[in-house]
Amino acid sequence: MNVDDHDRPSSLYARRGATSLWRIVVEAIRKDITGGTYKPGERLPTETELAVKFGVHRNTVRRAFAVLKERDYVRIEQGRGTFVKERIVRHRLGPKTRLTTSLRDMDRLGERRFVHSARIRVDKELARDLRLPQGQFARRVDTLSVIDNVAASVASSYFPLPRFEGIEALIEQTGSFTESWKQFGVLDYCRFETRISAGSLSQADSLLLALPRRQPVILITNINVDGEGVPIVVTRSRLAPQHMELVIRFSE
Repeated sequence: MNVDDHDRPSSLYARRGATSLWRIVVEAIRKDITGGTYKPGERLPTETELAVKFGVHRNTVRRAFAVLKERDYVRIEQGRGTFVKERIVRHRLGPKTRLTTSLRDMDRLGERRFVHSARIRVDKELARDLRLPQGQFARRVDTLSVIDNVAASVASSYFPLPRFEGIEALIEQTGSFTESWKQFGVLDYCRFETRISAGSLSQADSLLLALPRRQPVILITNINVDGEGVPIVVTRSRLAPQHMELVIRFSE
């Protein structure tokens, strides 16, 4: 049998006056979100837990969640719970645009973290993109992009060898492809091609991004070339869609 809100004694009832209980709950949770008690992407306590905390019925918390969702403070995932809505990064795709530039323009804190590196033989598709003979070696560098202390994307970048032998150490040290390329005499580059599709996460990516494997992700393949038009990297990124919005502008 359901218990009505009025049957639950709480300080909320004593001080609500003419204000509905759900409005008080909305404001309390909103303050916790804006004050940093709950971080972007963090799962909120369950309806039952918050009902106990506030001394109200679960339906009151459910209505508060619905209102917070309408106001863009939370997102609700069926079967998983209610999460603080992430601050979307609007990343413009262009010949030379970089995520770091987009973050700086929005006054957001971001960094690229080195994860892993390996020397690999290129397969048919990678050989085509890097314009290398199939079976030649490339250096794979895995990195994690973190925005406002939240993991937003993971990427695998492939640098042709022997041209960029040792670049992984520079990337680990500087966190920057641009600065690392300078050590190899590449002072300028541009985007040759970008391919966008959708996919799912590997177990390793799932752990890095703290997302379930069934979570759909945006897959982006970027090919960058030097001033002579020679490929210098192929990067395959997996982006969490709740963190990133891609913008393609056709005119200024």
